[in-house]
Amino acid sequence: MRTVSMALLGSVLVALAACGSSVPPPNTEWEAASNDVGRAESGGSPGVPDARLHLQLAREDLKQSKDLINKDNKRALRLVELGRAEAQLALSLAKAQSVQDQARQAVADLQKVKGAQ
Repeated sequence: MRTVSMALLGSVLVALAACGSSVPPPNTEWEAASNDVGRAESGGSPGVPDARLHLQLAREDLKQSKDLINKDNKRALRLVELGRAEAQLALSLAKAQSVQDQARQAVADLQKVKGAQ
C-alpha cells in the first residue's frame, strides 16, 4: 500500500512539473519586445526623463527574461510582456513630449506674427 501511495505521489509530482514546463520559450515575444525597445530608443525616449526611466526598465526586464528563458518560461514571458509595455510607454511619453514642444513653438510663432502686425 505504501509503495502504491509513493508511486501515485510521484506520478502527481511529475504531472505537475510537466504542466509548469508547458509554456514554450517566449523567443518571438522577446524579439518583438526588443524591437519595441529599439523604436523607443530611436523615437526620442533617451532625451525625455520619464521616457528614459521606462526605457531603462524595459531593458532590465528583457535582460532578466533572457536569463530565464528555458529555465522558467512562464516568468520569462511575463517579464517580456512587462518590458514590451515599458518600451511602448517610453515611446508614447517621448512622442507626447515632442507634440507638446511643437505646440509651444506654434504658440510662440503665432505670438510673433501677432506682435509684428
